[in-house]
Amino acid sequence: MKYDVVMTKEKDISFVNPYHQWIQRESFASNLLYDKFLNWLSGEFDLYLQDEQNGLDVFFLNGRFSVKKVAVYKENIEIEINVISKDMSIGNSIANQIMSVHNHFENMYSYSVK
Repeated sequence: MKYDVVMTKEKDISFVNPYHQWIQRESFASNLLYDKFLNWLSGEFDLYLQDEQNGLDVFFLNGRFSVKKVAVYKENIEIEINVISKDMSIGNSIANQIMSVHNHFENMYSYSVK
């Protein structure tokens, strides 16, 4: 069985006093892949306070990040990753960690899975 992870690569970085905000949009080929991605992220940040009611919200020192569905097109799921932090270096570190998990996830599921 082959899973396709489709990437949209839309990114927006801004500053609204006192927060730095980093937003990235990605897409997945199915709900199953989206749910697995959320599970991986939740595991990566398991020492932080989390809310999994609507997507994933993770709270860290002076900020938070969220991963939410923003659109569903037939089987494709478009998501938004939103990192908000008062400290730019911490926000960048968290965003890099999220994208590292995403890139690893993409590499795992862009090949055939048996």
